[in-house]
Amino acid sequence: MNYIYESEGKTKAEAEEKALQALGLQASDVSFKAVGPGKGILGLVSRKPTVLRAYPLENTPLDPIIKGTALTVIKKMGFEAAVNSVLHEDENIVVDIASEDSGILIGKRGRTLDALQFIVNLLVHSRLRNSKRIMLDIEGYRGRRQKALTRLAKSVADRVARSGQSVLLEYMNPYERRIIHLSLEEDERVTTRSDGNGLYKRVRVLPAGGESKDYPGDDEEPPYRDDILGNER
Repeated sequence: MNYIYESEGKTKAEAEEKALQALGLQASDVSFKAVGPGKGILGLVSRKPTVLRAYPLENTPLDPIIKGTALTVIKKMGFEAAVNSVLHEDENIVVDIASEDSGILIGKRGRTLDALQFIVNLLVHSRLRNSKRIMLDIEGYRGRRQKALTRLAKSVADRVARSGQSVLLEYMNPYERRIIHLSLEEDERVTTRSDGNGLYKRVRVLPAGGESKDYPGDDEEPPYRDDILGNER
């Protein structure tokens, strides 16, 4: 498996200690491999720091692996971050991340965050022995987006019910589309479906009991304002 954390120190012992503290692990939980200079010319101690990579073992707990992998991916992008918590929910493992560069890491409409999430799931996949999926959240962005999408869904449902015309929303990932579908599941005035192929699809909100006459004349919801969805930067 890929390494889960990279640390550096003046000595190997210092680098190991930093990694163990960051991951909340014991020395018996991981193995270390030096990847940076530890010695200088003629075997003398180098002024450059020792860089170590921590690799998981069979007994390494899952949460530190997820935490370390997420922090490593973000650090390789050139940013610093911290993991506040790793929570196991019914369907997801939610990783709550804090960073001064949250706006950049979230990206426009959460696309950068989605990409980070995909990479972390890919790297940790072999350790996930159930159907749960890792979900990254930065500075509460997912919660703010869920509230905004729920408001959007109800507003669009009112428009569709009044006009009898379907409304096509912006491209969304599966998690966001599910929010729209569930928000309108019990609204007897409208029905929803996903249009398109691939990861990002568009939700179409239609009048209940039948589709609008002509799609070319349907309304189209304009792109979301990032500030409404909590991505201010």
